[in-house]
Amino acid sequence: MARLIDQLPGVAMPVEEVTETLRHMWDTPAPTEDHPLDFRASQMNLILHFGLRTTPDEATTEFDRAIAFAQTYPCRLIVLCPAEETGGPHAFEGKLFSQCYLGRHLRETCCCEALILGYSPEESDFLESQVSIWLEPDLPTYHWLHRVPPERVEQSYEGFLKDCRRIIYDGAVEGDAYDPIPWPDPDRVRDLSLARSLPLRQHIGQFLSGFPPAELAEGLRSLKVEHDKAHHRMAGHLLAWQRSAIKKCFADPLEAKKVEFSVNPLPEAGEETEAIRIEFSYTKRAKTFVFAYQPEDKAGSIRAKYPSGAYDHSLHIEPLPEATVLAEALFFA
Repeated sequence: MARLIDQLPGVAMPVEEVTETLRHMWDTPAPTEDHPLDFRASQMNLILHFGLRTTPDEATTEFDRAIAFAQTYPCRLIVLCPAEETGGPHAFEGKLFSQCYLGRHLRETCCCEALILGYSPEESDFLESQVSIWLEPDLPTYHWLHRVPPERVEQSYEGFLKDCRRIIYDGAVEGDAYDPIPWPDPDRVRDLSLARSLPLRQHIGQFLSGFPPAELAEGLRSLKVEHDKAHHRMAGHLLAWQRSAIKKCFADPLEAKKVEFSVNPLPEAGEETEAIRIEFSYTKRAKTFVFAYQPEDKAGSIRAKYPSGAYDHSLHIEPLPEATVLAEALFFA
C-alpha cells in the first residue's frame, strides 16, 4: 500500500533539518514598505493528524483543503502521516512543503508552509515531543483528526490535545465513533458536519424568527429530522440545534417536555433527491412546517401553515466551500 507521506507534495529531508531549512528558506533583505514580509505571518498552528486507515486520495484532498484554508488564515501546518513501519525504533521521516500564492491583484501574496512527519503509531510519546519542536511558539494550536482510531485518541494523544484551543473531526467520515470519547473539555471539540449545516440553520432560523415563539410552540406534538445515508451526522446536529431553540419558545417548561424529537433515515429514495427533511407536527392539522434540502440542486423549500399565514418558498442553498467549513468549525461553530 502506498505510504501517505509519499503522496503529499514537498521535499524529503531528515527531520532534524526541517526547521533549519525553513528558517533560512526565506532569508531576504530587511523588509521595506515596498517589500514587506508579513505574507509569512502566522496566526496559529494547525495539526492535520491522519490515522492508518486514511487513503492516499483522502490525504491529498484534506491536505489541499488545509492549504486553501491557510491562504485565508495564515498558519504553520503540521501534517502527521502514519506508516506501519518507519525504519526502526523512534525513526521519523520529514518533508517540507512551501509555496506562494498570488491574489487577484498580484500584490496580495500568501506563502504557505507545511511540515510533514512520517511516524509509527506506536511511537506516540516521541511523536508529541517532535511536534512540540515544530510548533510556532506563543501561537494557539488547533488539532484536526482524520481516521485516527478513537481508542488511540483516548489512550495515546491526551497530551497532544489538552493544550489545543480546538479539536475538530469530520462526522461524515468518522460517523459516531468519537462520541463516546470522554473529552476533558467537550466544548473545545467540533464536528465539521455541524459547520456544514450552517447554511441550512441560517435559512430555517431566518424564516422561523418571523413568527411569535408562542405560535411556533402551541400544539407542537413532534419534531423529526429525516436524512439520507450521507447526512446522518448533519441531521443529528440539526435536531439538537432545533431542540434547544424550540424549547425556548414554550412559556411552560413542562409542555416543552411533551414534544417528541427524533432523527431517522429517509424512506428508500424513488425519484426524490432530498437529503434532509425536517417536519413539525401539531395537534391541529391547520398548523405545519416542512423543510426539505436537495444538495445536488443547491435547493431547498419551506412549506408552512400558521395562524399568521401560509407560505411556500423555494430556496437557493449554497454549500460552504470546504476551506470555509474548516474556518467555521475552528473559530465559530
